[in-house]
Amino acid sequence: MAYFVWLPLTVIFFYFSLIFWRYSRTPIRPFIFRKRSETRQSEVEGITTEPLSDALAQDIDGFVKSVNDTNRIRYRVAALGFLIAGVNALVTIFFL
Repeated sequence: MAYFVWLPLTVIFFYFSLIFWRYSRTPIRPFIFRKRSETRQSEVEGITTEPLSDALAQDIDGFVKSVNDTNRIRYRVAALGFLIAGVNALVTIFFL
C-alpha cells in the first residue's frame, strides 16, 4: 500500500530536482543599451539629452551578473534538496 504513495512522491521529487537543475543553467540575458545617437534633442522641451553613461551600463551588467550567480547557487541548492528528498522517498518504499 505504501508503494502507491511513495512512488509518485519519488517521481515528483526527482522531476523537481531536474527542473531546478535546468533553471540553474539558464542565466538572465545581459542588458544591452541601444545607442541611437550621441545626443538627441527632445522635440517637446527643446533640450539635448545625453545617452546613458558607460558607468551605468557597467553597474547594470554587474548587477545582472550578481543576480545570475546568486540564482545559480540557489537553484542548485534546491535541486540538491529535491534529489535528497527523492532518494529518501525511494529508500522509504523498501522499508515499509
